[in-house]
Amino acid sequence: MSRKPAKTLIESETQDAGPPAVMRLHRAVADGGARSPLSLTLEAGASHFLTGDAGSGKTAILEMVALARPPARGGLELFERDAATIRPENRFALRRRIGVVFQDLRLIDDMSAFDNIALAARAAGRDMARYGNEINELLSWVGLGRRLDDLARDFDDEGRRRLAVARAVINRPELILADEPAGAAGLSILKLLSDLNRAGTTVLIATRDRELAEKSGAGHTHLAGSAR
Repeated sequence: MSRKPAKTLIESETQDAGPPAVMRLHRAVADGGARSPLSLTLEAGASHFLTGDAGSGKTAILEMVALARPPARGGLELFERDAATIRPENRFALRRRIGVVFQDLRLIDDMSAFDNIALAARAAGRDMARYGNEINELLSWVGLGRRLDDLARDFDDEGRRRLAVARAVINRPELILADEPAGAAGLSILKLLSDLNRAGTTVLIATRDRELAEKSGAGHTHLAGSAR
């Protein structure tokens, strides 16, 4: 994966100011996640992997960055803003700058591929006239251009993962969080994320596959231990 450097510090007391960052964690511990503090700075355009066994806290960290759960300890900055000081009415606008590929995908099985993506666009307050063509282009980009009317339940695992990637980027986020995105599809899904990264999107991927992360050429942080 092409990338700009991701600066990683584990158990560090201080963090250099550095250039503007998309995300900064400073000795952060996710509520309900792993107990070991994590400090991590991702500059714009970075690609970075979080690896670790089940229970090491990968998902909890992604959820914390997505503002879905608070830090139990430590600090989180998103787009140069301290997450602890963001007013509730401003959190939605900040979340729109983040796209998420969930581990369980969270597709709506009885909706078409087009409508699964459209739902994310409508939730962001966008007008159908503005995003309809974008959805068609996204489905072509992920290799599902001829299946826009097919129900999500009719896709195989790889197709569902491709659809989840398309949904995550419909609102043109600056940061993509992907939790075990590859599945059995493997490198084909990571290729999509790599393409996004080359286009300038910052990407943070959580996976158990440490070998895959090490071979990617991207930044890499391994989370040791278990939350239990």
